[in-house]
Amino acid sequence: MQRHRFDYLLAKQLSDKLSVEETAELADLLENNAELKAEYQLLQQYWNRKETHNLRDEVLFKRVLTRIELPATLPNINRKRSLGRLTAAAAVMLLVVSAVFSSYWLWSNQEQEFSTAHQQKSWMLEDGTVVILNAASSLKYPKTFDSLTREVYLTGEAFFKVAKDKKRPFIVRTEQAHLKVLGTSFNLRAYPDENKTETSLIEGVVEVSLNKKMTKTVRLKPSEKLTIYRSATKESLLAKQQVERSNISFFHPKDTLSIETSWLENKLVFKNTPFEELARTLERKYDVEIEFQGKRAPALRFNAVFEQEDIGQILKALKMASNFGYQQASDKILIYD
Repeated sequence: MQRHRFDYLLAKQLSDKLSVEETAELADLLENNAELKAEYQLLQQYWNRKETHNLRDEVLFKRVLTRIELPATLPNINRKRSLGRLTAAAAVMLLVVSAVFSSYWLWSNQEQEFSTAHQQKSWMLEDGTVVILNAASSLKYPKTFDSLTREVYLTGEAFFKVAKDKKRPFIVRTEQAHLKVLGTSFNLRAYPDENKTETSLIEGVVEVSLNKKMTKTVRLKPSEKLTIYRSATKESLLAKQQVERSNISFFHPKDTLSIETSWLENKLVFKNTPFEELARTLERKYDVEIEFQGKRAPALRFNAVFEQEDIGQILKALKMASNFGYQQASDKILIYD
């Protein structure tokens, strides 16, 4: 909703048709959305012909002007007058280009990627934020954060200890949601082959916004967890996202290490976990492929803690807890009812 409204107000401002009420609305929108504010300032910078040392942004801005069929070399004095003569079709094109510009501008500065295969890795970003990636995960981030925000994109699972910076919120984007924090510690799990995204807050405050419903924001407190369930089909995902708020969990009541962050100590902790979900974790950690035959085995649920065991020992232990069969050949495992 904010994105569409921003595009509409921006188009009216550039064609000099913004009312007093709409001017106030745009100012309020920019004040409360660092991402939109950054885009607006960049557009204003080039529209007013201010100098820049960022060649990438200059090329991008000229591309925007080209797509709305407005010369990039248009003199300052004629810009507003020329924009005022934009046809309705050109105005619509501006809205479309603005959306394309937003997406391109947001991620074109993601110059680096930090990833893992079947192990954990830790990394410190240039602002001092510490990130620990779990197996089969990746983090995209800019070489240098800008002056307004610190933004990264996560696929997989990671633990963040965010450096405090009151002037620049730290934003983590995933396919399902994005998180906004100032200085805090939290665990974020967003594997593409799982049907949910989990945010577990350890300390500080996190605001979680759903990508499909940007107007809905959930503010978490320490020891709280937010789970966003992915719908079975793309069509239903666009229509509705299921959200569940709960507390982080422990295997035993007296445990001090939560299940959500147990992987940081190289532990595999499962509590009432479906076999199918458990298998995905084993695949990522042990570099194996697990295939199910039958409908009963994938739905089996397990409570277990593993530390130093290899994949063979884990399968034997699980088999003792519940009746199923399996065959293991090299890096492929077949599990059947």
